[in-house]
Amino acid sequence: MRLLLLIPAVAATLPVSLALAALVGLGAIRDLSPLQCALSACLLLGFGVAGLWTLLGRGPVGLVAALWLWPGAVLLGLPGYFPGDLAEGLHTGVRVVVGPFDNELARRWATQAAELVPESQGRSPLIAAETVVATVPCVNREALADDQVALPYEGNGRTLSVPIHVGEVELPMLFDTGATLTTLSSAALRRVGVEIPADAPEVTLRTANGERSARLVLVPELWLGGFPIQGVTVGVCEECADQKVNGLLGLNVSGQFMVTLDTAAHELLFTARPAPDRTIDVQPWLDVRATTTHYGDGRIEALAEIENRAFIPVSLAEVGLSCGPHHLKVPIEKIPARGSGRSQRMLGRDLDCDAWKVTLDRASW
Repeated sequence: MRLLLLIPAVAATLPVSLALAALVGLGAIRDLSPLQCALSACLLLGFGVAGLWTLLGRGPVGLVAALWLWPGAVLLGLPGYFPGDLAEGLHTGVRVVVGPFDNELARRWATQAAELVPESQGRSPLIAAETVVATVPCVNREALADDQVALPYEGNGRTLSVPIHVGEVELPMLFDTGATLTTLSSAALRRVGVEIPADAPEVTLRTANGERSARLVLVPELWLGGFPIQGVTVGVCEECADQKVNGLLGLNVSGQFMVTLDTAAHELLFTARPAPDRTIDVQPWLDVRATTTHYGDGRIEALAEIENRAFIPVSLAEVGLSCGPHHLKVPIEKIPARGSGRSQRMLGRDLDCDAWKVTLDRASW
């Protein structure tokens, strides 16, 4: 009898492991400590299995059944409590559990585990009106200038979906003039091979379902029509996606173009700006600081320093120093990827300022 139970008992490690990884991952993406994640996951699974085993008579068959039924119930119930997050939780949890042993194995297993969960499972729809995805990448190309691209749309013009490309993957996006940052779901990021680092910076996004904290990732390159855009900062947002679109196309992408809505031709016409501002994309990855030195002869000198945490070098960053009516800029050029840069500048003489406010005025990759 015990030999017959051996195979299902060993196989039960699969649902137990998946449920444990999902609980640990869901805690990790909500910034719980490793101890909190591990303890809460073990307690929830352990007490649940023990309770069910007791109800089933505390025999070998009951134990095997409990090891299958309780973790399975947990996996089925999690999407209701964490809508849209189970796939990312599984992906993160497997990376946490397996990562210390083999990074390549962790990445492969994490991706396979996340693919077990449907992308739209438990997700709250963001778009109530009809959204039709444009399938033709460009129309009337011969009539356009070299700095223009036309993307067709269908519908009433209030909700527009446009395709972008990351590598060979096409991602339909909701064109949203109210969104500062472009967003993608964690499932879409996995499709294009972009991982969410553990130390990713966070911002607060305002979505149709209210405010939420979102981690940021840096997409090396995406394409809008025939235009490549390097170094796009993307917010990870499950609520910003549904079954038709993968996220929002924000101003950090669309703001690099002059956009014209042609309702007669059912087209969005994008005209590239000659020198677009990339500060929105660059700023989250820079740590900016500055100090001032006051000399006896009235001179004030500023030392500005920037640490670049991105994997893309920064060609130019302008550090602003403000005090009362005075606003001065200290440019720093050629900040290497994951490196730092500094620059000194004389601010002037006899400026009546004791405290300077430090800002990042402009930056570009």
